[in-house]
Amino acid sequence: MTLLPIMILLAQGAVTLTNPDFAAGLEGWQVPAAEGVTVEAVRDQERPAVRVAVADPAPKGWWIVSQAFPVTPGDAALGEADARPVAVRDGAGAYLTIEYLGADGKRVSVEQTEMPPADGLTTRLRVLSIAPEGAATGKFCLVFNGFGEAFFSKAALSVSPPPPPPANDGPVTVRVTDQTACASLIGFGAEDDGWFYNADNRAKGVTEEDCRLHDERVAWMEPDWVRMFFWYPDWNPSGDWETFDFETDNLRSHHRALDLYQRLGAQVNVVGVEWGVKDPFGDPAKLAHAVGALMEHLIRDRGYTCVRSWTLTNEPNGHFIHSGYDFARFRDIHLAVRAEFQRRGLDVSVVGSDDTGGFAFFSRCVNDPGYFGAADYFVSHRYLQHSSRRMMSVFLDERLALLREKAPEKPFVVGEFGFQDKRSGTLENPLMEEYDYALWTAAFVIEGLNKGVAGFSVWCLCEMYYPGNGFMNYGLWNFKDDGFRTRPVYHAWAPFSRLTRRGDAVRRCEASPAGRVTAAHAGDTLFWVNESDVPAEVIIEGASPKTVRIMTEDTLAGDRDCGSEAPLENNRFTAPPRSFGYAR
Repeated sequence: MTLLPIMILLAQGAVTLTNPDFAAGLEGWQVPAAEGVTVEAVRDQERPAVRVAVADPAPKGWWIVSQAFPVTPGDAALGEADARPVAVRDGAGAYLTIEYLGADGKRVSVEQTEMPPADGLTTRLRVLSIAPEGAATGKFCLVFNGFGEAFFSKAALSVSPPPPPPANDGPVTVRVTDQTACASLIGFGAEDDGWFYNADNRAKGVTEEDCRLHDERVAWMEPDWVRMFFWYPDWNPSGDWETFDFETDNLRSHHRALDLYQRLGAQVNVVGVEWGVKDPFGDPAKLAHAVGALMEHLIRDRGYTCVRSWTLTNEPNGHFIHSGYDFARFRDIHLAVRAEFQRRGLDVSVVGSDDTGGFAFFSRCVNDPGYFGAADYFVSHRYLQHSSRRMMSVFLDERLALLREKAPEKPFVVGEFGFQDKRSGTLENPLMEEYDYALWTAAFVIEGLNKGVAGFSVWCLCEMYYPGNGFMNYGLWNFKDDGFRTRPVYHAWAPFSRLTRRGDAVRRCEASPAGRVTAAHAGDTLFWVNESDVPAEVIIEGASPKTVRIMTEDTLAGDRDCGSEAPLENNRFTAPPRSFGYAR
């Protein structure tokens, strides 16, 4: 379901808030009470608002102004409000959430917005969600975290029932149209942050034989675009932006990863990460010089022509903004680094935004002429509760629509994505080990290809230990303690990565009736998924593949081709329930 139908559906939904504009003060709202916390109805910028102010001796926490509303599992909810945080410190600032509570009052799911910059400007925030199984009550929350103050105004909430289920009988015709969704793919890959070969993972038992297995799997997947973290202390341990050590254990591990991608012809996106670095963005000129030195070392000194693009920092609308840096600093650093690349004669593309979550930061990047001019293409991330995964359509549509308004039109890549539940966190996501995750991944990528997304990177390649002994549970396969066992999502992801090539054109596909089987055509391959619980006879029009590969939960095995392959007869095949695959 695309942006327009979803937004129309929500706009026509029931409006459920009492006193949404605070014209009647705090009537209808639940408010927190604690020493040092002030919650009051005020006028802000000539309109009614609620002010949340937190000062000592209040404990650091999450101060929530909320309203409850009734829901049924499957209901779609759209919550909105203007937020104006001011002088925020030691916290995330202002944002919105929609929470879902079970009959026992315990939280079963939550979706949240990004946090706007604490620069005194008003940002319109929007949170979309779908009530999960077990939800009995919804809760619309205006949240403030840290110290300082925030003004919330013009709140709104609409709730709509789920769309009717698709018809589950009769054949499905998949038509490969002549419409070009994307003229030239940037490509597919899995985030490889380069630490697998380091001493931390060796200490956990990783051997040279294990490294060969790792490399053989990556080579089989044939990625074209690989996102890779470069932690600043790995190559500038002093943090002075002047004294570089390109032979630390972690950087040698990165060199080995780059050796692999150089052999494979993949393009690598270098992503800066600043964990634990004091004031990393305080001096744009020094930072630009340091980034230039790193890239020159990789490209010229080491000969890694695979290093083709650079990202300042992972998810800047999180740590960067809430460390006190403003958007002007973000833009100025990008301009300085681009100039540094030109000064050094380095052919390196600049990646724009790299945001996560909401639309506000991405929109600001694209709509700022200076920043837009500095970026060669744009990247965003999105993680949603699995019950809300239909809302991925909105994430894609609003970004692609904005980029299409600009000249020149610049490509859009999904740099990270995933589906979560209440067990999920920064490092852990047990849900990724389940078969449903493979189905959802195939469906999301197919939808994105049809909409015009130019590339995808899944978070992340495999389980491993990250700096600080953090164990990364996200991945396409497990760690040594589980025999490097592949997960179902590995088999869903590998065909997209292996069977497409950088520069491939994507032809948009239509399925009739809609809702059961979806498909996308990239290069010479038709990718398809049947998320429904019933088989579907699929009739292909507009292309003439010779064979079809079909994968189901009980036919996934090993780390190469699996499932079953059969000749296509009269351009038809039967897609089993909850299956995915490709035809070529």
